[in-house]
Amino acid sequence: MTRNALPVAVAVLVVTDLVGGLVAVATEVNSWPDAWGGHALLAAPVPMVAAQVLLTWLALRIPGRGAALPAGLLAAACLVSVVSGFFDGGLGHDSLSPALVAYQVLLLTVTGVVGVLAAARAGDAIRTVRPSALSV
Repeated sequence: MTRNALPVAVAVLVVTDLVGGLVAVATEVNSWPDAWGGHALLAAPVPMVAAQVLLTWLALRIPGRGAALPAGLLAAACLVSVVSGFFDGGLGHDSLSPALVAYQVLLLTVTGVVGVLAAARAGDAIRTVRPSALSV
């Protein structure tokens, strides 16, 4: 199940980041360079988004137990993103309306879902039975 749900969830996360950055610029919460940078309030920085996409691709393309490493790294990156969302001063920032704070919560929720699915993918990969183990 995680093999199908994970890429869909990551696609939703990328769209959420894209829309969040556009909304941040439109509402003048962030400038264009900051909308997907280190000071972004409604999106993840571009390097994080790129890492999430790459790790997802690897977690789905690497066969067997090898997929556990990128999936585990993706789960950890999502955990760090969610935790930092609560402690970096961005969540509920003074310049945000209640609707934009709600968007931040949506972004953190989608990120959390991706993290849970990535952790499940890592678990699935670890439990993969090697074909040689069957021919005992």
